[in-house]
Amino acid sequence: MPYLFTCPHCSAKTQVEDRYSGQSGECFACGAKIDIPDFAGTGETATSRPGRRPLGSIVAASIVLVLLASLVFAVIQFGGASVARLASVRIQRSSINKLESIAKAMNAYAADYGTYPPAVLTNAGGVPMHSWRVLLLPYLGEKDHFAMFDLSKPWNHPVNLEAAYTMPDVYLHPADDSAVLDRSGYYLITGTGTLFPARGPMSPDQITDKPGQTILVVAGAPPTNRSIGGWTEPYDYDFSKMQGIVNGARGTEPGGFVDEGVTIVTADGRGHFLPNSLTPATFNALVTPRGNEPLADDTLD
Repeated sequence: MPYLFTCPHCSAKTQVEDRYSGQSGECFACGAKIDIPDFAGTGETATSRPGRRPLGSIVAASIVLVLLASLVFAVIQFGGASVARLASVRIQRSSINKLESIAKAMNAYAADYGTYPPAVLTNAGGVPMHSWRVLLLPYLGEKDHFAMFDLSKPWNHPVNLEAAYTMPDVYLHPADDSAVLDRSGYYLITGTGTLFPARGPMSPDQITDKPGQTILVVAGAPPTNRSIGGWTEPYDYDFSKMQGIVNGARGTEPGGFVDEGVTIVTADGRGHFLPNSLTPATFNALVTPRGNEPLADDTLD
């Protein structure tokens, strides 16, 4: 008898035949690893069934049919709303994966240098030179790309513009379909009270709030403060200009790509999705690393 399985990662639902009971594989919607309960009650596993292939192999051959059937059913029953929801979930999951890769690199940088990378690398005269995205390249497996940049020259110098021609995929938001191919979809929040104040970046050890409730990087459209949106341009979100409204003013507030909310990653390296219904007070509390604001443990669940 088929079992209605709900993915614990993205909440996508699908009917699973009893021959897959107790097996593991990937979710058809978000691609995350899933474990199917032993709902058939036989206690058998894929390896104990003669002639059976593991679920990972079966997925490649048959899950497409399940997905197509689910999509057809969704279109018929719900007028395409479920299909749109599924597409949104996949975008969210892809964005979270990228944010978690960025956070892993940020924390590796902090382990080497004692602080997170500066939001803006300046020269001796205080002139903005390079973005944190360039400094992070060696920690993203992009050492050769990093070597193409001349940090003694500003980001918009011809030699650095040439190096910036190719943007690492990790910086591209999966929902960004603009013609600006080198536009970053991920930004820091800078300013007084943030992890990246004007005096310089903080270290993970200086966070006194819960790291799992402290925003490290947010998804969003390019800031509107004279930015052209290039991924190497040293511009990010200015906390003093924000109201904490998810999907608020484009280029000033986080969001701008997914109608329902925005993806973020916290200092502990975990990605989350913040809905539009999140209150500005809660968002602002998530930004401050030392604000001591009372937040429920399940704020980001």
